[in-house]
Amino acid sequence: MKFLNFSLLAFVLVCCHASIAQIPSVGIDGFVPPPDPRWASITARDVDAAYMLLLQNHPGAAPSLKDAAFQHRLADAHTKASQRALLVHSYPGYIVTLAGFATSMGDKHIWSRPTYNVALPLWTGLIVSLRGNSFVVSDTDDEHSTLKDATLVSCDGVSASELARTNLGDFRADWSVGAQQVQSAPWLLVDEMNPFIHRPSVCVFQHGATQEPVTLHWTRIRRENLLPRLKSAIGAGASGFGVRKVGGGMWIALEDLSAPQTEDVTRAVEAQKQEMRDASFVVLDVRGNGGGSSEVGRQIAESLMGKDFVSARLGEQSQSNCGGADGAWRTSAGNIADMEYLLTTVLAGGSESRRIFSEVLRDAKAARARGEDFSASIHCPALPVSSAQTQVVSALRGKLFLLTDNLCFSSCLAVTEAFRHLGAIQIGQTTDAATHFTEVREAYLPSGYSMFSTLQAVDDADGPDREGPFEPKIMYQGAIADTAKLEEWVVQLAARP
Repeated sequence: MKFLNFSLLAFVLVCCHASIAQIPSVGIDGFVPPPDPRWASITARDVDAAYMLLLQNHPGAAPSLKDAAFQHRLADAHTKASQRALLVHSYPGYIVTLAGFATSMGDKHIWSRPTYNVALPLWTGLIVSLRGNSFVVSDTDDEHSTLKDATLVSCDGVSASELARTNLGDFRADWSVGAQQVQSAPWLLVDEMNPFIHRPSVCVFQHGATQEPVTLHWTRIRRENLLPRLKSAIGAGASGFGVRKVGGGMWIALEDLSAPQTEDVTRAVEAQKQEMRDASFVVLDVRGNGGGSSEVGRQIAESLMGKDFVSARLGEQSQSNCGGADGAWRTSAGNIADMEYLLTTVLAGGSESRRIFSEVLRDAKAARARGEDFSASIHCPALPVSSAQTQVVSALRGKLFLLTDNLCFSSCLAVTEAFRHLGAIQIGQTTDAATHFTEVREAYLPSGYSMFSTLQAVDDADGPDREGPFEPKIMYQGAIADTAKLEEWVVQLAARP
């Protein structure tokens, strides 16, 4: 790592195992590292580099897109992060400042990924989950087992919802997206030594009609032991991969849109398409799906409903993205260099994807030579739908269900939107949300202590700025990770008139 300042490395490793000076060490380990003034300048430099990465490469910052909302958000996020940087004197402070910058951009495709993590975070022996509008204790250590299933009311006089909004909303989630509130909620009573939040001392929990104040004792826990418990507390599912019979219907499990098993699923659906078309119902289960290639969803849709029907509802594939087959890329030097890298590594060979991407790169270079911001037109009016198209009938005879959870993100959102348009009944949990910007990449920041990401293309500048969140027509109130009970529930749903 050529950018790494090895003179700070020893301090980083110590800092990752100790609380910061702004937070008292009483009840932890008695050691607080002294403030190190070098972290302020390191943080400020990386904040500026992250800002320039977005300003020079993100489509929303391109003058010709005229996205004033994005430009204001970027300026405000940079200002806020720069102000925080002046107060940073530790590695944890550095981490959360960059994380806060990324979170302020309102798109989970923009992230800060530290090259070192806090190995021993602090916890209270309590992990909460967001259920509806309540923060409920879903996991405890042995000492706090009596608080299992209790509701967190407040901490130090601040309501649980307000504490979550300030402690989590500024650093871990876009608080306007319910799914991200659910995903970040288990971190509420966990701390990675963030110097910009209040770490509560006394919290009130409610069991039935009884409220109980509890003094919190913050202790260390190994990160590798904590993370699985936090993940479980989110309450999302994991569909796995494969095709199987369930009752009188068929179940397609698709947990990822880019994993090696994904191709096996699409082949299985195609091979069994007639059985699926004749079944009383079909479920496309995308629990746990964080994205990949939305083309997989279209392939499955065509196997189930027929290519003519899908094209009539969604348009031809060549029209599926504004500006061409791969969207309109911002023609910055950095984005073009990344496209060249992808062509010579990830897409090496004679694949169709490589051919399409070669054309996009060619168009991007030509557009940059002409002084244009994008590789293709960013304004693509919708084509009229002919009466002949609307008369095409789906080959699928039974009901089509799309099962989502709160982890559905990125290309999973595109699949959700497409299947809803194709007539699928969405069931399960509300999805996450993203913007109409695509094609993520990340780069090292100058210090080498973090990587920061940007997006490089816009899918449809004339469409909505945000994709999702998509709310199911029928919500599932049980534990969505319990596949057996889900199957029973779906069989009952399918039997309804």
